Amino acid sequence: MFLTIARIFPPADEKEAVREFLVSVLGSTRVQPGCLGCTLATESDPDALLYMETWESEEGLLRRLQSDQFGKVVATMELSTRKPEVHIYEVINEQGLELIESVRMANQDGGGIDQ
Repeated sequence: MFLTIARIFPPADEKEAVREFLVSVLGSTRVQPGCLGCTLATESDPDALLYMETWESEEGLLRRLQSDQFGKVVATMELSTRKPEVHIYEVINEQGLELIESVRMANQDGGGIDQ
């Protein structure tokens, strides 16, 4: 699985337009073969937009990066008032509720971090 995370810093007067464009991209991205998810979020930095995509395979990711639509996403990155931060991760190991449960159980048994 591959995870793309982009922090984009649009100019204040264009932030809403950039946000609206990225929102419009979400639906058509989510239905692409191999897309596991796509989201737009805000974070503690009020100047940043956080755009994320998750892809089932490297093939799907590369197809996405070469697409015309992703070229438009890149164009929004080029509007950034600061250098956009883009990270692409290959997820080798994934854990979920089982890890949370095991850590919490260890804590209850006296083997974990105290609250």
